[in-house]
Amino acid sequence: MSTAPMISVLLPVRGEAAFLAQAIDSLRAQSFTDWEALVCTADGAPLPPSEDPRLRIVETDASTEAAALAVAAGNARGSFLCVLDGDDLLEPQAFAALLAAFDAQPAAGMAYSRHVLIDAGGNVIAPGPLCELPYSQQALLLDFMTGPLQLMRREAYLAAGGLDGTYVDAADYDLCLRLSEACSIVHVPLPLYRRRMHPLSPALLRWVEQIEDRYRAFVAAVQRRGLDAHYDCALEIDSWHILQPLRPFGGAGNWR
Repeated sequence: MSTAPMISVLLPVRGEAAFLAQAIDSLRAQSFTDWEALVCTADGAPLPPSEDPRLRIVETDASTEAAALAVAAGNARGSFLCVLDGDDLLEPQAFAALLAAFDAQPAAGMAYSRHVLIDAGGNVIAPGPLCELPYSQQALLLDFMTGPLQLMRREAYLAAGGLDGTYVDAADYDLCLRLSEACSIVHVPLPLYRRRMHPLSPALLRWVEQIEDRYRAFVAAVQRRGLDAHYDCALEIDSWHILQPLRPFGGAGNWR
């Protein structure tokens, strides 16, 4: 390509990259076509060659995915950056809808959308957790509602310090916290991203590590904002299991 694209997509892959072809197909299906994709890996995943000039393979010797993404971001040419995980899918109107949000709010440094969870076969499981919550800088401290699809202006990304490998399993959350301190963020209330859950996905394999690193990123944000002078921090993990007495008017499942 002779000119820089509008959007640079960082596309991390891992393991056998079983869903990479589907992720790339969802990119090619975008109604907004002025993009490039930088495919990167931190664990030797196979990266098939492509004749599409918009796809670039970024070779890194990074030991973590966060570090590989940071290298890819440094090679990006677009005015906007986003991440599409190699396991996941974009809806065809994703880029167009996010760019429209920037047109409506030119001062915004980041736009994000709702998402849904899908299984290995691509079937929808449920709406993404937390994606219905209204955004605020303060609320982001307690709930990571801004993921996984975030489109960032390059200058906002750089002003916030970019991707940092300090919190290996929460680099995206840490970046969003720093972005929330440096720029305004807009929520696009449309499900534009499909996040795939399968037995080898990091969300399941590294669930505990993600909780720990998100907590550490949260504590760092509290300290940056001077809130530690007035508040204590604590990590509590609530159970998702519920057991409660049956109600008089029915049987099991009354609380649904």
